Formats: sequence, C-alpha cells, structure tokens
Amino acid sequence: MTEAVLEERAPEYWMMRLKAGEEEALAHLMARFEKPVFAFLYRRLAGETGVVQELTQDVFLKCLQHCQRFEEGRPVAAWIFTLAANAATDHLRKRGRELPPPETFDAPDPHQPAPWDTVDQSRRIRSLRQALEGLTPRQRSMVVAYYVHEHPVKRIADDLGCAEGTVKATLFQSLAKLRKNLDVTHESRT
Repeated sequence: MTEAVLEERAPEYWMMRLKAGEEEALAHLMARFEKPVFAFLYRRLAGETGVVQELTQDVFLKCLQHCQRFEEGRPVAAWIFTLAANAATDHLRKRGRELPPPETFDAPDPHQPAPWDTVDQSRRIRSLRQALEGLTPRQRSMVVAYYVHEHPVKRIADDLGCAEGTVKATLFQSLAKLRKNLDVTHESRT
C-alpha cells in the first residue's frame, strides 16, 4: 500500500491497529489530531504554551497506554478530545491546589488603599478642616449641608430662613474662599 493511501485511512482504522499492538499507528493518529488537540488545550488553558505542549504529549501517551479501553464504534476524535479535556481539567485542579508562589503572599490587596494613600488622605482631610475653619459659621453650615449632607438648595434656604439665591451666592463665595484657603495650606507645606 502506498504512503498516500495509508494517510487517507480513517482514524478508527489506526485505532484498531494500535489496539492490535502496532504502536506505529499512534504516529498516524498524532499526525491527524496533534494540532487540533493542541488548539483545544491552548484555548482551554488560556494560552499557557509550555503546559499545552506537555499536555498534548500526555494525551497521546494516554492514548497509547489506554488504547484497549477504546470502544469500537465510538468516534476516535471524541475519545481523544475526552482525553484532552480530562488532561486540562486535571491540570486546572492541580494548579488550584498548589500554593501560590511566595511573592504573592505579600502582594497588596488591590481593593485596600495603600498605606501612603491613607496618610495622604489624612493630610487632605486635615487641610480641608483647616480651610473650613476659615469660613463664617453661616458659610460653613451651607457648605456642609449642600456638599456633605447633599441637601437641595431649597431645603437649605428654608432651614436658614433665606432666599435660594442667597444660598447659591453664599455657596459660590464659600467655594472660592475654600479654594484660596486650601491653596494657602498647600503652599505652606511645600
């Protein structure tokens, strides 16, 4: 038989030859399935190329070791891809049980502020408090009511017994004064 005719044989033919003890039949199965199995594992393991190459080899090693378990009438492709899926699952389970590398033990929690952020935030709060002290009690009460407690202008005007326009003008003036006070506080620290 010519080489071209042998290559055209169905995978099931080569699996039967492998089960009959002809190990060279594995080369034909690998020629047919190695690239598709590699691509399958590559997608499944998010591109871990070194691991994927190793697992692809393991799949064909298991195919050789367990070829007697192959049931006639079942598609060879389905059996080989089941071996590949099992290899990927086993790898992911094993990796999940492994301890993370030592450098990750000290890795900061990305959801927690860094220590210097906390110090910086404390400085900003202290500066803001100092700047608020530079406002009149009326200005301070309007700023706190509007920006901290998020009260609407109408409510502030009603609570303080003044016109809404007065509240708006006072808030505008207060913000300008706060900016100036914060700039002065910032400049004195640098």
